[in-house]
Amino acid sequence: MKKVVIVIVTLLFGLTIWYLYIKKYDYEISFKANAAPGSIYDQVKNLRSIAKTNDIREIYPYESLQQKIVIDKVPVILEWNFKSMADTITKVEVGIVSQDHSLENRLKVLIGSSKVIDSVKSNLIDLRKKIMNYTDSFMVVVDGESESPEMEYISVSSKTKRYRKANEMMRSNAFLYPKLTKNDIQKDGFPFVNIKNWDTEADSIYLDFGFPIKYRDSLQVGSGINVGKIKSKKALKATYHGNYRNSDEAWFVLLTYAKKNNILVEKTPLEIFYNNPMQGGDELEWKAEIFLPIKDELAENE
Repeated sequence: MKKVVIVIVTLLFGLTIWYLYIKKYDYEISFKANAAPGSIYDQVKNLRSIAKTNDIREIYPYESLQQKIVIDKVPVILEWNFKSMADTITKVEVGIVSQDHSLENRLKVLIGSSKVIDSVKSNLIDLRKKIMNYTDSFMVVVDGESESPEMEYISVSSKTKRYRKANEMMRSNAFLYPKLTKNDIQKDGFPFVNIKNWDTEADSIYLDFGFPIKYRDSLQVGSGINVGKIKSKKALKATYHGNYRNSDEAWFVLLTYAKKNNILVEKTPLEIFYNNPMQGGDELEWKAEIFLPIKDELAENE
């Protein structure tokens, strides 16, 4: 009996030392979200409601980030990790550490009186609800490997932040569409956005917004308008349903799919839109097809 007591006391002592001095976090919280890791990462990165400050100290794109916040004048470090469980399901893990009073905070956690942890828990519950409301507003289905369509087109080029893509689409459409009528240019398909460059660090994009057309030699266009041809490419394809302002959610899903399946891709998605937002209706019935080009390994090795 005495040996059993000694073993139990030793284990408890060891656990106490581990928890108070060795364990990485004061407390850990995890939950699941119905979106790709890149989507959740982006939402957390731009979070403003969880505390008075949003100091991102370290960033590992689409996988993890470290954030400094202040709760009741106490600086706290949140370490976020985003792990893909499926194409559109992410496990979010949040490690919490009091920057200057970790030992005190851990003791309070043990007796259930940590205001820091209670505050973070409350904010994370609110965040999860917001994420659920957001992810319920669209749907992305990965169709797998495909071929992007070939087309002759007319377009307008611009550079903007990714989250302003929809604004840029509307601005470009208002500029470009009257030119089709004025110059008797016949559309030959649905409007598209072709991302020529996506700077993931700055989260900025260089894009073409345009329409497929029936090309003719006598085609007349004004300045600031492009006429060209998009060649068909081997690509990963996804079908998106929802408001087109969020269609880039499919980019994150395709990047996750590519990583899981060891497929090298180019971050230059092509989006084709099949509904007219001006006609309204149920947004979940709006459809877009997104193509993420697969890198040509032979060309890469030349």
